[in-house]
Amino acid sequence: MTDTELLSRVFGILDPGATQRYSLRRDGRLLLALPTTGESTTRALRLYQPQRRLARWMVAALHGLARVSWQGCLLSKLHVSGEPVALNPLLPGIEVGTCGVLLGSPEHRIRRAIASFRNAGQWEVAKISFGTDGARILKQEARVLKELQSLTTSAPSLLGLHHTADLTVLRMPYLTGAPISPGESDDAIRLLNEWITNDFELSASGFPEWEAIQSALCDFETGVRVLEEISTIQLKPVICHGDFARWNLLKQLNGGLIVLDWEWGHEMGMPGIDLVHYFLQDARLVERLKPQNAIRKTCSLLESPACKSYLQKTGWNGNPLLPIIACLAYKQGAGHQENAEILMVCLSLLNDAEEA
Repeated sequence: MTDTELLSRVFGILDPGATQRYSLRRDGRLLLALPTTGESTTRALRLYQPQRRLARWMVAALHGLARVSWQGCLLSKLHVSGEPVALNPLLPGIEVGTCGVLLGSPEHRIRRAIASFRNAGQWEVAKISFGTDGARILKQEARVLKELQSLTTSAPSLLGLHHTADLTVLRMPYLTGAPISPGESDDAIRLLNEWITNDFELSASGFPEWEAIQSALCDFETGVRVLEEISTIQLKPVICHGDFARWNLLKQLNGGLIVLDWEWGHEMGMPGIDLVHYFLQDARLVERLKPQNAIRKTCSLLESPACKSYLQKTGWNGNPLLPIIACLAYKQGAGHQENAEILMVCLSLLNDAEEA
């Protein structure tokens, strides 16, 4: 499915009446389809949280231009129209011309998009996925959001789940907040401590992540030995997000955090996965560190008093390389992220440390 075809289908269900839009491109491909009115443009721009400095400057400039309706000075016109298609259940209240769409990466196995729009006078966000696998993922996220409402205030509420024959839409309130800056971790660690919701312990092999961890580590000779070591560690189950990165967090005016994108979340998760992922994602994707340097930096951060306290509280009392290996192996085995190279480097570092 091309970007234009994807947009046509999204606009066909959410905003078929609008005829004029703007486009924002990155690396030659379409990234955002933006409405033409100032507030609608600003809302849609906030769906995109760039991490690179130049991209942040560009988006900030567009926000400024949108406030005076001059965003067309920097953006190209986009001509995409969609044939009207009704969702089930019906969603009739979207205001014409308010819908903006952020396209997911074309590298994703399942094509997806995120849209902002005004519905019955309120701003909302919708996640859109295609096909059977896309429906399964959004149904899972909807289930998790419902379960979490009684456990934490840091998850969005669910407004509705809609579908057509081959497309699924998950609706949530449009949430605002300040992004988390590089190097900030105090609020994130505080939230992870709040997500320790159980006093009892399980062996690592009893967690839902274990099958994926086992699948990834059994491919390595050292991994088999590490599996045996990790399998007997007693850990406290926690709320696990599964993609706990800065760009999925919004800081509220009261200081609390709202966490977005719960498609891999679950209630009885293995502790340490989110903490390690938080630091590793920055090291790998933003700082672009080589695998060994990314691991060493993450190890150093895990030795800080706040991180060390969290790891000890949840049962990780030994070498910080062990929760790093568990995190990398889980993401690799579950198919969330390609980690084979960095996992091999991490196992090698563990082996060297034990031989020293």
